[in-house]
Amino acid sequence: MNPMRPTITPCLWFDDNAEEAAEFYTSVFDGSRILHKMIAHDDWPGGKIGDVIMVDFELKGQPYQALGGGPSDPFNDRVSLSVTCADQAEVDRYWDRLTADGGEPIMCGWLKDKFGMRWQIVPEEFFQLVNDKDPQKSRRVMQAMTQMVKLDVAKLRQAHEGQE
Repeated sequence: MNPMRPTITPCLWFDDNAEEAAEFYTSVFDGSRILHKMIAHDDWPGGKIGDVIMVDFELKGQPYQALGGGPSDPFNDRVSLSVTCADQAEVDRYWDRLTADGGEPIMCGWLKDKFGMRWQIVPEEFFQLVNDKDPQKSRRVMQAMTQMVKLDVAKLRQAHEGQE
């Protein structure tokens, strides 16, 4: 075992486009990179010699694996990747990139990308506002959030202050 390798790495199962997905995700997030591609040296169930079977990659320092495992169960809402964003501009940038080319908005800051992976794109300020010690302010922020598709920092602030 490589001592530098984490003991737990999320592995994302893709039909036959693991390499494409890893390249897409590393293009979306600055400071991300492909670490290694495992190539099939023999035909295998679900593929042939030369196929990329597994891609090890990092998104902002967090390791992931993309497995080209063939058709299986699609991604669903039970697993999502949550991205905490510094500000509205960062929310907008990630939202636009991840919903492009076949991705789709869901609700409450959630979206599904073109590969079917679910993401939560959340401004850091949301956590500050929703965790206010004043339960009325916190409640208003939660209520505002549940009415949004993409989260809007200005509207969350307005709800927090009772200026809906």
